[in-house]
Amino acid sequence: MIDIHQTAQHIRSLGELDVICLQEVSRNMDQYCAANQMDQLEILKTEFSEFTPVWGPCFSWPSVSADQFARREFGNLTLTKPLLLDAQSHPLPRPATPDKRQMQRIAIETVINSKAGCLGIINTHLAFHDDQENLQQIKRLQLLETERYARLNAPGEVIPGCYEQQFQPTARILCGDFNFGTDSQQYQYQRKQGWIDAWALSNHNTPHAPTCGIFDRDQWPQGPHCRDFFWISSELENIKFSVAVDTEIQLSDHQPVLLELDI
Repeated sequence: MIDIHQTAQHIRSLGELDVICLQEVSRNMDQYCAANQMDQLEILKTEFSEFTPVWGPCFSWPSVSADQFARREFGNLTLTKPLLLDAQSHPLPRPATPDKRQMQRIAIETVINSKAGCLGIINTHLAFHDDQENLQQIKRLQLLETERYARLNAPGEVIPGCYEQQFQPTARILCGDFNFGTDSQQYQYQRKQGWIDAWALSNHNTPHAPTCGIFDRDQWPQGPHCRDFFWISSELENIKFSVAVDTEIQLSDHQPVLLELDI
């Protein structure tokens, strides 16, 4: 079980963070929540009360408790200290995968201001049990990027109200647990589509530091390897940035990844 208070404490120790992207946050699920920490979302909102939370549940089921308003949820949480300009949820493909485990996956996007203009930050967690499902999901994320460029090049009619076309991202960061490695077809697909692997660029193409498999060899018999990435769009390529992985802490089966951008 994850001790969500200990996790929050360690996040605090990493320094003055502007945006925090978390995956696999659970609410009222006995399988993942400690007995006295059944609502990880509410705990994190309290622990980081100076941040604006953007919550994206992959599903929302009734709780087995007597509380009719409690929900069983599992998803991604983004916490932002800069002013939140916009937020969207992007459900990802869920094709039939016979005889394989499957759950709905989601990407949540927050938009904040930066030196590069409106910056979109997409926080996601892709399928683990089926490579083709995973590939469909990464292609859906690429479609969002294709649409972003199209809107910037050919903006729609602007009229007051919900058609104002406000806060269109002029650059994007795509991050999270992608559940593929650097030797996968998904990784090569990302690079061919123009996404920049922030680690590879900032660390001069040295091998990725492992983001999982360091401590948990039962789940990761292949040992230490990387499957968590920061991808940046081309607009951010010439901005000073660095990427680091905390390989020492043992709070989860994944390691924290830190991106520092001069924006």
